[in-house]
Amino acid sequence: MRVRGWGETHEIGDSLQAILFRQPVFLRNTPAQSLTPDEQLSRSQWQAFLRGLSVFERAAWMNRPASTYLAESKPYQLAVARQCGFLVPETLVTNDVERIQGYLPAEIAIKSVDTVLLYDQEEALFSFTRAVSSSALSESSLSRAPVTAQRLLEPKVDLRVTVVGDRTFAVKILSNGRGVAGDWREAEPSSLEYVDAHLPKGIQDCCRALMCRLGLNFGGLDLAETPNGIYFVEVNPTGEWSWLSNAQRPIGPAIADWLANPPRNCSV
Repeated sequence: MRVRGWGETHEIGDSLQAILFRQPVFLRNTPAQSLTPDEQLSRSQWQAFLRGLSVFERAAWMNRPASTYLAESKPYQLAVARQCGFLVPETLVTNDVERIQGYLPAEIAIKSVDTVLLYDQEEALFSFTRAVSSSALSESSLSRAPVTAQRLLEPKVDLRVTVVGDRTFAVKILSNGRGVAGDWREAEPSSLEYVDAHLPKGIQDCCRALMCRLGLNFGGLDLAETPNGIYFVEVNPTGEWSWLSNAQRPIGPAIADWLANPPRNCSV
């Protein structure tokens, strides 16, 4: 396989040992303006080309495209996480307000079914998790699209667990030494601290089982530590990690080491 572009030619052959597959967001994201036929053709064919890389079956993948696409499904994640022993908050994926109000507690978390990144001219629009009262929901507010509605996990301390092969890097996300109410991504970045955390063996076993079931060699897991236990929130098979990597928490080097020396018993 040969790819030419940006003044370079890249040859991919049978000697390929390992592949780092990062999310092709430039193909997935919703464009701000209508695409021309040429642009539509380019996007569709490059997307097909990336899927076609799956022909390199002998290479170790981080992560294989088919596994990535399936693992990005939030409802599927939740179902598999429960099967792997995780606590999972009561969840509905629906646009039926009456069903949400009848099934879930009064205080709930509302989030998108899939990651939302939209563009309005030059402005990027991203959706966060919202803590709301189910009584405040209306049919009109959910008529356009379904949402993921869950029992609100509060109080809680957010845990970010980055898994690289058989290595696990876990941190607690705190502000002023305490857990962050709501979606921590909306907090002022300078107010956040990332403190190394030790996961109970049972949770470590759940993380390994989940990665195995999803066929992932890398993942960023979001967990929530509550008075009632540690709950699974989601896993991102192409999650960000660079802001957590440092000399004491060498996530970047661990990824490089895995790619340079992939284990024979890797997930895929």
